[in-house]
Amino acid sequence: GSERQPAPAAAPATPAAPAQAPTLAPLTLSAEARSGTSADGTYTVKWEVVGGTIPDAEPFAIAFAVTRADGKPVAADAEVFVDAEMPHHGHGMNFVPTVKRQGGATFLGEGRLFHMPGRWVLAIDVGEDGVRERTQWFGDVE
Repeated sequence: GSERQPAPAAAPATPAAPAQAPTLAPLTLSAEARSGTSADGTYTVKWEVVGGTIPDAEPFAIAFAVTRADGKPVAADAEVFVDAEMPHHGHGMNFVPTVKRQGGATFLGEGRLFHMPGRWVLAIDVGEDGVRERTQWFGDVE
């Protein structure tokens, strides 16, 4: 399940770099984007696969947006991590994904690869002020 935890010293994936000038235009997600709330309800995360579907054993990217439940903007120096694992097999992806802040609180996560069929868990962690909160989704890849 989801849980609130202190940010670890080393992360399994590359965090998003803080916003830098010039800022890229924010991404626009479709109405079909999946949505979830983080473990303690601090964040709402919406995401979708760039191109619409997860390809069979090929790298893909996701676009996602993060908002705070209290209405405050997500900090410019917030760290955002994206990872995926197969809990029934005890392993994650074979690639280390990257995350790039696109503008505002939208991000592009590249280098995802679900290299085998089965149940996957996609997790997006947002870290502010030394605390990281996870939002996750389960999905089956055929």
